[in-house]
Amino acid sequence: MDTPEKFERQYQALAKNYEVPEVISSKTKLVFILESPHVAEVKNGVPVAGPSGATMSKKLFGPEYAKPLGLLLKKHREEELERPSLDVVGLLNVCNIPMQGKPYASEDLESNRELLDCLGTIRTSAKKTPFKDEALIKVNELLLTKFKNRLMELIDRELTLVPCGRFAQKYFELANVSSDKWTIVQDVPHPSYNSWSRERYQEPVNRVVDAFNCHKI
Repeated sequence: MDTPEKFERQYQALAKNYEVPEVISSKTKLVFILESPHVAEVKNGVPVAGPSGATMSKKLFGPEYAKPLGLLLKKHREEELERPSLDVVGLLNVCNIPMQGKPYASEDLESNRELLDCLGTIRTSAKKTPFKDEALIKVNELLLTKFKNRLMELIDRELTLVPCGRFAQKYFELANVSSDKWTIVQDVPHPSYNSWSRERYQEPVNRVVDAFNCHKI
């Protein structure tokens, strides 16, 4: 039977090798909220460690910065140096384990198939809620509870939050966590496929850049 406890056990089993935690420090002022880790993120242990992160770096720091934002923050954290432009940036995923199958070893896919099938369906059903299937309802509640708890840890901090893309925007709204200390930058696309450089998205992306420039001073 697909119980909440079963899905929690499967989540914890996968988290041992595939969980990618948020990157948030006491100096963080601007938090990008994204969907979930993929192959590059699992390999490097930080969010947006692949092409999407490279798009973010170029927009925030200039076209000469091709290194993904997650890797810049990881290096910055390891070196423990003060760089105001990096100190202020934080990264937070809705789901801390991959929602797609590709990052997983085949044996982990098979032994946790029920959870991963549900996560895959949830990921690609951005507009389809509430779910009617009982397993999907339980996994969605698990996902939402974990995300909500991470947001609650930030509720007393002065932050600008940037949900990137429809999935992050949807789950930020569903989490229903708010604070009068937060500023929310709305309608920002996910940085995949170089979307932050497209003309149609320049208005919200420019608002992100403005917020970043204000915080890094």
